[in-house]
Amino acid sequence: MANLTKQLVEKVAPSSGGGQAFIRDDQLTGLALRITPKGVKSFVFEGRIRGRMRRMTLGQYPAMTVARARDEVLKIKAAVTEGKDPADRRLEERAEIRFKGFADLYMERHAKQQKRSWKRDMQMIEGYLSKWHSRKLSDIRPEDVAQLHDKLGSQHGPYAANRTLALLRSMFNLARRWGHFKGDNPAQGIKFFPEKKRERFLSPDELKRVLEGLSAEPNKYWQAYFLLCLLLGPRRSELLSARWADVDLKQRQWSIPTTKSGRSHLLPLPEPAVATFEGLQDGDTGEFVFPGHGASGHLVEPKKAWQRIRAQAGVPDVTIHDLRRTLGSWLAASGESLTLVAKVLNHSSISTTQVYARLSLEPVRKALEANATQMLSLLSQLADPQEADSGAARQSGN
Repeated sequence: MANLTKQLVEKVAPSSGGGQAFIRDDQLTGLALRITPKGVKSFVFEGRIRGRMRRMTLGQYPAMTVARARDEVLKIKAAVTEGKDPADRRLEERAEIRFKGFADLYMERHAKQQKRSWKRDMQMIEGYLSKWHSRKLSDIRPEDVAQLHDKLGSQHGPYAANRTLALLRSMFNLARRWGHFKGDNPAQGIKFFPEKKRERFLSPDELKRVLEGLSAEPNKYWQAYFLLCLLLGPRRSELLSARWADVDLKQRQWSIPTTKSGRSHLLPLPEPAVATFEGLQDGDTGEFVFPGHGASGHLVEPKKAWQRIRAQAGVPDVTIHDLRRTLGSWLAASGESLTLVAKVLNHSSISTTQVYARLSLEPVRKALEANATQMLSLLSQLADPQEADSGAARQSGN
């Protein structure tokens, strides 16, 4: 027997006899270190449980420290005192679902059933959370989530970090509701990063260059896709998955069956949009406006085409979603009401459209300009009394 310390555990060598060796702690009865002939070191508990001698492996060194092994032995002894069998608890822990298993369950039972953005959830799970796939849910601590949130914030920006944090909160809440997790939600209580709403849109000169870039695009589908993004402002997936059955060129309207808000959206088509749709019609028109060879049957990812076009146009920081924002900005700057802009962009709340409020200043500017001219004209009348008198005479004559 010896006092098990980190120094002792690291120094001890396998037995020369070829069998397993045990070093029992002289400070805490029941704690022992097992060393295999190959030098693998593990902490074990030895003691009587319900009258029977039992030996339970606690964990391998160095993954399990001496201090943690002591804590585990104390927990086991406390459970034995209460008449419990710690082996039952350990069997439950072994059967506990892993993160990957629950992620699959979450996708099938919840995300794909209730969320239009389920593909984004899958991307976050595979892209940002894959290192947790083999971990038990109970092994994921608040500090793990906080570190991941900070890392994603620095590498991918606050939006990606916050969306991943929100996803984890939802997943752990469901895990607890479905009986796969009993602890406190490790993603709860972690503060989201501040998010600055993006307000990027194309200026007249930038828009001209983008239109020139589109006219030079050799692929007619991508040329039409980005032009319709500018003219109609749909969300990316709504236009990519557009079906000819929903486009009525005679009535000049496009019916989007399901949108992000969960409702359908009927969008009138201006003449240039009608002409653009007509340019995509072939003799044998298929199901989709933008046909593709993948499993979906339509084009899926426009990023490469957009990078090519925006590079030629000299707007490297403009995203595809900024085209939708450009339409809203130009409508607002032309004096259209925020209610109309919200209807065009199919915003479920007018608060989403408030970002365009400061752009609808031109009508206000014109009104203030006319009013200022009228008010200050009084100064010129006061400076010329004869003009003022004649003006008064004309008013009395009326």
